[in-house]
Amino acid sequence: MLSLLTLAMAAFGPGSPLQADDAVVAKIGDREVKASEVRPYLETLPAADRTALTGDKNALTRFVRSVLVNDAVLQDATGAGWDKKPQTVAGLARLRDQYVVESYLAEVGKVPEGYPSEEEIAKVYAAEKERLQLPRRYQLSQIFIADDGDKNAARKRAQEIADTLKDEPGEFAALAKRNSNDTASAARGGELGWLAEAEITPEIRTAVTGLSKGRISAPVEGRAGFHLILLQDVREAGPAPLDEVRGEIATLLRNQRAALNRESHVSNLLQRQPISVNELALDALK
Repeated sequence: MLSLLTLAMAAFGPGSPLQADDAVVAKIGDREVKASEVRPYLETLPAADRTALTGDKNALTRFVRSVLVNDAVLQDATGAGWDKKPQTVAGLARLRDQYVVESYLAEVGKVPEGYPSEEEIAKVYAAEKERLQLPRRYQLSQIFIADDGDKNAARKRAQEIADTLKDEPGEFAALAKRNSNDTASAARGGELGWLAEAEITPEIRTAVTGLSKGRISAPVEGRAGFHLILLQDVREAGPAPLDEVRGEIATLLRNQRAALNRESHVSNLLQRQPISVNELALDALK
């Protein structure tokens, strides 16, 4: 199973050739399952989720397995005639109707690609700026040395790297890639990005607040090892810069416009087809 699923990365990855649809990505019983059978399930996901999934072999394996488990249960149910039962037929009809309604309203609610304009975004930002407050933030990089049960050895290794950095501070990123046990940040040269003060553990926060920009801390003992912290920049608490919230404002405005478009369409529809409810006859529904 796993050997076949390793093909899924090539079959589902970004930019895959069309012929990859014929790749056998798994087996269920004696039946071979091709990428073309699983791909439609992937395409129901948001683009960001789909990209993340196809970039993580373990997650993709779990996804493919879940699709096949679902398929196995479906085959078992249809073999037992469950899809022909009156309550199943009625339930499927309701699901179909709901999908038609929701997908149609999503279509009539679409907003133009160019909306909102920069002027509209700037206007909302100006009106809400004082409410868009951000806490003090630090842009940090780290080299993390895990203790792995030997704290003294980890401390010694962290101090050796700290001594090297005293002479060659510009080598921080290279040393992080080669030495840091935090693989995620190591791949980025130790970069952790921007962190709010409250997001930083107390021991590291204490070390950081005593640093000047561009300086590197001495080894800081944490819960699982030692950290060497590079303070790249600091932003004081205050209103969020427009560049940081532009995307959120645009999304908010697009969602609001889409909702208004849907409501307007439904309102016009009900003007043509008014609804009246006979409240005296509602007892018949009890």
